[in-house]
Amino acid sequence: MSNDAISDHRRGVGGGVAFIVCGPSGAGKNSVIERVMELLPGLSYSVSFTTRPRRSDEVDGRDYHFITEEQFRDLVDRDQVIEHVTYLGHSYGTSRQQIMEVFAEGKDVILNIDVNGARTLKQSGLSDFSVVYVFLTPSSLEILGERLRERGTETQVQIGSRLEVAGEELKSLPIFDYLVINDDLETAVDELRSIVVSERCRVIATDD
Repeated sequence: MSNDAISDHRRGVGGGVAFIVCGPSGAGKNSVIERVMELLPGLSYSVSFTTRPRRSDEVDGRDYHFITEEQFRDLVDRDQVIEHVTYLGHSYGTSRQQIMEVFAEGKDVILNIDVNGARTLKQSGLSDFSVVYVFLTPSSLEILGERLRERGTETQVQIGSRLEVAGEELKSLPIFDYLVINDDLETAVDELRSIVVSERCRVIATDD
């Protein structure tokens, strides 16, 4: 058996894996994802659609594709999103085309989506590609609340709403494959990086 044949028995880079990273607003998901993408080759970030207003530090096409509710409804009607949810009155969805384009480039994709979106994907029995579900959160709601206040982009009422939603999201932990605790950025980065590496080393069935 040649070395090439041996390596064919594991998933490897670009094995058609979607890494779904979920967690409460303010958990630091984007920061952790960005660092992991700097460290590992063959990862592409899928930018979600949303109808919510853009924050001052956000860039259209980098953080989200900011669109109108009418545009969002059109995407849903044309089956251009693999999941979509409403969160605090705004719509969010994941582009089917973007994911398939990433796989065609020989890369894996990493997504930051809502917990309800992850649940929808899991219940749909999606078979187009492999999905790994990761929940990322600080170790307590108290720490999460501190981060939301430090961010300074929401009112106290909005922060209270986000913490209430976060408490509900934690009840969905059983649907996830991995849990990453983000109390320390570098530790969380190492944990998510390890998950990606482990999944790429997973033994797969071959025709031999």
